[in-house]
Amino acid sequence: MHIKRFAETADLDIKAGDIFHWQEVIDYTLDYVMETFTENFMDILLSRLSAQSLLIKELSTPVIPLSSEVGLLPLIGDIDTERAKFIMESTLQQSVKLGITHLIIDLSGVIMVDTMVAHQIFQVISSLKLIGVQSTLLGIRPEVAQTAIQLGIDFKDITTENSLEKVFRKLNL
Repeated sequence: MHIKRFAETADLDIKAGDIFHWQEVIDYTLDYVMETFTENFMDILLSRLSAQSLLIKELSTPVIPLSSEVGLLPLIGDIDTERAKFIMESTLQQSVKLGITHLIIDLSGVIMVDTMVAHQIFQVISSLKLIGVQSTLLGIRPEVAQTAIQLGIDFKDITTENSLEKVFRKLNL
């Protein structure tokens, strides 16, 4: 519209081909600007989402020191393969960093335990044992216990307890 008005009002010899060429250049330039803006916007957005996702993961697996030697890992929500891997890495790193010798893993906030979740928890406990950290599972809900037994999950080598108070008494806290 503005190009057409310019061509009509300007005291120049402007041909239709010139107008089409200008329109092509303007369209190309606007397309380039929009594409570049969109790419940069998406890069920033994805970077922020990634940072927020990492923060949520870190906050969802805190090892809380209860004393100089004892820590608590409260697990809440669903545990999928990716989260289980992060729990493993984060728990080991935090346990070493805090110098704890006993970790209480609270499962009272875990809604469902399937074979994958149980396997991952066993791996965390085994890995902790390798670095000198003993573990106690706490808060296994009745429905989770039933499911674990039905799935044939064996907890015989795992220390379990039904209350934090009992764990504290055993650990002389």
